[in-house]
Amino acid sequence: MKWFNQFIDISSYPGVVVALGTFDGLHVGHQMIISRAIELAKQSGGTSVVFTFSNHPISVIDPDRCPLLLMTEKEKERFLSAMGLDIFMAIPFTNDFLHLSPTAFLEALVSNLKPAHIVVGPNYTFGYKGEGTSSMLQKMGQAYGFETHVAAKVKVKGKLASSTLIRRCIGDGDVEQAAMYLGRPFSMDGIVIHGDSRGRQLGFPTANIAIPPGMAVPADGVYAVKVVVGGVTYGGVANMGLNPTFGGKEHRLEVFIFDFTGTLYDQEIKVLFFSRIRGEVKFRNPQELAAQIAMDVQQVRQFFSSPNRLQ
Repeated sequence: MKWFNQFIDISSYPGVVVALGTFDGLHVGHQMIISRAIELAKQSGGTSVVFTFSNHPISVIDPDRCPLLLMTEKEKERFLSAMGLDIFMAIPFTNDFLHLSPTAFLEALVSNLKPAHIVVGPNYTFGYKGEGTSSMLQKMGQAYGFETHVAAKVKVKGKLASSTLIRRCIGDGDVEQAAMYLGRPFSMDGIVIHGDSRGRQLGFPTANIAIPPGMAVPADGVYAVKVVVGGVTYGGVANMGLNPTFGGKEHRLEVFIFDFTGTLYDQEIKVLFFSRIRGEVKFRNPQELAAQIAMDVQQVRQFFSSPNRLQ
């Protein structure tokens, strides 16, 4: 897959099929749109493209209301590549883009991409103040030479899959519910940094993960997780919070990885959240904390030993 961070001319590519959207979480609804674009491109021997913005448009329109990120651009690149996408074009949303009329935006898109097909969701809007709609796109396609496909809404257990709903689930610690709408466990990628070594002193050495700014994080508490290290997946227990037993004042993610030996400093790892098993508690002393961690480990091992866990 090719990844472009500028609005460049790819009109020389054959049979371009473009999926348009914010795609901030790549949830099951987003995946349906992108899968349809990939399918159409394969049918015609063409090129599948995702065109989106590297920053959320609200970060320019109203920065104080900008939603937390559900995944980094690097994570998106990996995910889309695994889906079989040909080109990922994620460009900065700027004040200039903000003021483009629907017609001006579409003319720029057609000039650079020359799409044969465009695939969008039913609520897709474009251009200044979101004045462009999917129905407008269908009408304009006749003049600009492309066919518009509007994907159906995707509901999970009667609720519309949306990034807003997923953020709420994650913020509440309901990572199992979030996984239903994402179609996969919520995950966080990060670099392992040096901590206070308290976990090692307690008999449970932990990897401390640097949390990228602006990312959505699960509610404080202890979670059943899986951890991907160098392509190998391990079970583990993660704590998100302040570490109140030791008077911590900075939110951090700490992970005890089952059956792992070695050092991880400065390595990137992926943590996948499967279930919140308890809230964060301030213990009277380190011994009580160590005893609770031992019980957490046992509970999580039992959790993953059950069949039919989401992989």
